[in-house]
Amino acid sequence: MAGEEEALRKLSSELNYLNDQSNLISNNLSLLSSHRNELAISKITLEGLKDIKPGNEILIPIGAGNFVKGTITDVGTVITTLARDVTMEKTIDETITKLDETLKEVEKNLGQNEATLQNIRARMNEIEMKAEEIMQKQK
Repeated sequence: MAGEEEALRKLSSELNYLNDQSNLISNNLSLLSSHRNELAISKITLEGLKDIKPGNEILIPIGAGNFVKGTITDVGTVITTLARDVTMEKTIDETITKLDETLKEVEKNLGQNEATLQNIRARMNEIEMKAEEIMQKQK
């Protein structure tokens, strides 16, 4: 009886740990998915800029569904962030190439996180079944 109670405590502890890990990975998946969407929108926007001519008026998003009107003066380059507080002027094609590379990396991370989450959930199911078996024996 004492051995079964100890086994249940260990299973419960592992289940709590795995549940915490599952929540962290789920949050990470949400962040990665948002980042992927942002990258995809940036890529689509940059591809659309290739057809714009200098002097054309555009709407510039400033956040929360708000826009300001602006006039395009240079359609050949964009200012892109390389690191925190570090920017560089690049061509649209160079920027799109970098976005594609980043998108591939984000997709890879999403896949790895999804696989890890599936493994965690499978282990959680195993633990729940084992705990149920132990509790049935105690009756």
